[in-house]
Order: sequence, then structure tokens, then C-alpha cells
Amino acid sequence: MSSRPRVIVAGAGPVGLTAALILARGGVDVTMLERRAELNRMSKASTFHPPTLEILADFGLLDVLTSQGQLVPKIQYRERGKGVLAEFFLAELAAETRCPFRIHLEQAAVMPLLLEKLQTFPNARVLFEANVVAAAQSATGVAITTEGPRGREVSEGDYLLVADGARSTTRDLLGIGFEGETYEERVLRVFTRMDLDEVLPGIAPLTYLYVGNKSLSFLKMPDLWRMVLRAPAHISNEEAVSPGYFMTRLKDYFAEDTDKLRDVWADVFEVGKRVASTYLQGRAIVMGDAAHISTTRGGMNMNCGVHDAYALAHALLATFQSGDDKVLQACAAERRRVAREELLRRTDTAASTGAEWLAFATKCAGDRDLRLKFLRSATMLDMRPVVNPSLAA
Repeated sequence: MSSRPRVIVAGAGPVGLTAALILARGGVDVTMLERRAELNRMSKASTFHPPTLEILADFGLLDVLTSQGQLVPKIQYRERGKGVLAEFFLAELAAETRCPFRIHLEQAAVMPLLLEKLQTFPNARVLFEANVVAAAQSATGVAITTEGPRGREVSEGDYLLVADGARSTTRDLLGIGFEGETYEERVLRVFTRMDLDEVLPGIAPLTYLYVGNKSLSFLKMPDLWRMVLRAPAHISNEEAVSPGYFMTRLKDYFAEDTDKLRDVWADVFEVGKRVASTYLQGRAIVMGDAAHISTTRGGMNMNCGVHDAYALAHALLATFQSGDDKVLQACAAERRRVAREELLRRTDTAASTGAEWLAFATKCAGDRDLRLKFLRSATMLDMRPVVNPSLAA
């Protein structure tokens, strides 16, 4: 039997895969458990911020991400009838990051790249169709029971990483709370393959268009545009995705140009704000969507999850090396603080302040110091993951 440390990772999403890859690379025996028969292909998170790109670059993935994804060199703010009011160029951050840009790419396109890297390590194994049905831990380890086509199996390890999403079965089996609320309004995404420059000349790959207190977010993907709205509680999902509804909503922003829109469709989903009651319970470590969810504004939640994986996996390696979990405890507390005080605060503020946020962005764009502070916040550079918070400057 191997004398290497053993870690079980529940969930083969971008967060679980990142943590598993860091641990396997660090010499840990990793067992990844995924309830699905394959990686999740659903359209989910699509924004990769500079600190996340730095992590992926360490895995040798930056070139493929830049070739497959949509490069976003600037953030643009517009007001209907007034045009562009503010622009922020990420190149101004070149002295602070080797990735002074963000990339728009479906997370489903990135996960197979991480999985391929992970599977090059002989000390890592990935079990699909492994549905977690029981989780137990002692002072020295964990035992996770799964069911699937292979029957009932038990995986044992020194630690468990809980990364199986917002509806985490593993987190619930461990009795870890998920505190917060689900918003009454849902996210309504409208898609089109047409070139929106025909309707909004000079539109940037990341653009916010304001009309009074309301805003419409535009994200250019490699093959289409996403336009992001909110669907109020009294509108059913079926009505929200009907062209009769969402085209009427878009008319508020496009006015007489609405008729120029073509090849459009939509989807809708719930969002909320929640944080796990603890990120470290005994030998179970919670991260990613299992640890926090936020609004989609700014595309930060998945990135924050990858940062969880980076910081907590490295802190766990430090624990194995030293035999002392003080760094892990501090890191878990810091990641929870970041979610509560940084992630939720800034995503809620940007999504809810309307015209005030537009005025704030316009003011920041005209002042270098404010502009750089704004850019650091918008790109999450001021939320870079810290492995040992006690040593942070």
C-alpha cells in the first residue's frame, strides 16, 4: 500500500479538478468521485479572471484557453441615447499580472483539459457514476460510500474535499449548513449569434448598457453573444424564455433597433447568495459552489471557487508536510471571509445599485488611481488566493 497521503475529492467540476490536480502534482494519492457518467456539459460559468488564468497557466493551459476563448481586453459602460460613458482597459494591470485580460469560455470547455492533465498522474484516479450516499470521518481520516454501476464502494482517505456543487449531497451528509437565501428574481440569459456591432457599433466583449436604474449585460463568447437580464418572480420560466417576453424586455435597451435582432433564444435559472457555515469540519474541506454562491454579476463565483481550490489544496499540502493543520485552518477561515465580505458584497452591489453604479464607474474611469482600484476589484486581483493568510502582506 502507498505511504503517500490520500485525499478524496467529491465533484469533478472546475474546482474539484483544480484541487485534485494540485494535490496529485504534489505527490498525494487522489480519488475523485463524480456522480455523473461524464463531465457536466451544461452551459454554466463562462468568465475566467486574471488570477484564475494565472492558476490555469501554471497547468500549461493558457495557450489553449486564449486560442479557444474570447479575449476580453476592456470593460465598457454605455447609457442608451448617450453612447459609451466609460471604458476600462485591462492592459493597465500588466505590471500586476501576467494575464491582464479576461477570457470568456464555457467552463465545460475547460474541464476536459483539467481532467486530461489529472489523468497523466498515476497517483490519481477518477470514478464516474459514483454517487455519494454516506460520509463518515474520524480523528485520522474519512470514509466515503458511493453507489453506482460498480455497486456499493467505500473510498478511504486522510481528507475529503467537498466540491460537488451548490446542491452538494456530501456537504449535507456531513451536516454543514449553507446559509443565505435564494433570490426571487432569476437570471434570464438571451443568446444571439448575430454580430451585435451592427446594432451597437463599437460594443466591447464585456459591456453594460444602462437605461435609468436598469442594466443589460453583454458577454461576447467565442461563437455567440450572451445578454443577461433578471426575470421577476411573477413571471414563470416558460414565459420568461418566450420571445414575446424577452424581446419586449430587450426593447427597453435597443429601442427602435430591437427589430434588427435575429437568431435569438433564451434560458433562465435561479441564483442566490449563500455561504457554508464552515469550510473545515474535521477532515472535510468545503470549496467552490458547495461553499458559496452569488449573483452572476461580474462572473466571480466560479473564479472564487477555483481560488478556494488553489489556496486550500496548497494549504493541505503544507499540512501533510508539517503534520500541523494550523495553515489549513487559517486558510479555510480566510476563504470563508473572502466569500462573505468580498464576493457577496461586490456582486450584490454591482447588480443592485443601478444608475449609482454607472455614475461611480464613470467617475473612476476618469481618475487613474480610482481606475486602477476599480480594475483590481473587477478582475478579482485584490482577491488573489492566499495559502497562508498569516504571512500575507
